[in-house]
Amino acid sequence: MKIDIVSDVACPWCYVGKKNLEAAMAQRPDIEFEIQWFPYQLHPEAPSEGYDYQRTLEKKYGKERIAMMYQSFAEAGKKAGVDFHLDRIERGANTFLAHRLLEFAWSKGKQNELAEALFDAYFCQGLFVGDPKVLTEVAVTVGLDEQEVSDYLKSDEGVASVKEKVDAARSDGVSGVPSFSFNNMFAVQGGQPVEAFLHTIDRLHEKSLA
Repeated sequence: MKIDIVSDVACPWCYVGKKNLEAAMAQRPDIEFEIQWFPYQLHPEAPSEGYDYQRTLEKKYGKERIAMMYQSFAEAGKKAGVDFHLDRIERGANTFLAHRLLEFAWSKGKQNELAEALFDAYFCQGLFVGDPKVLTEVAVTVGLDEQEVSDYLKSDEGVASVKEKVDAARSDGVSGVPSFSFNNMFAVQGGQPVEAFLHTIDRLHEKSLA
């Protein structure tokens, strides 16, 4: 079963959705899954050098609402097996470089592992995932070659492809993430619970056997 995920590294609900999807997949060991990640940018206007994450959120939402948001993420994360620490994020990131790296990781068979590592780096460790050096260090933890990654990020490789895929997602009507597509037939939006993913997987699997 092919599952395409439109996501942004800067989206905490994408991390929750990933974990819940994988929990559902683990309950269906007889089904062979293939996951591919596709890029989306919630904040394409973010500067490459990043921005003051906490101050930007405070200006947009106010301190009280931010505290409630962080609590909500913490609770949802705990259920999904994620230890969110958004308060550790100092520099918000433009995620274009991270998406290029995910494109590279797909060609190496390490894309899903890298997606996990990038979410953890940003939302749990508070690392600045807009920095090529940080991205390279994260890539190495999932088995990618340090020099290959460094050379790739310094080049223009993958730039056109990522831009094209971001534009394609918007053209297809994607206005928020995460968005999960199952064999191009069923779509699930948002950081849904495990049961929602199980329902979709079972429905599609039964359809394939009919």
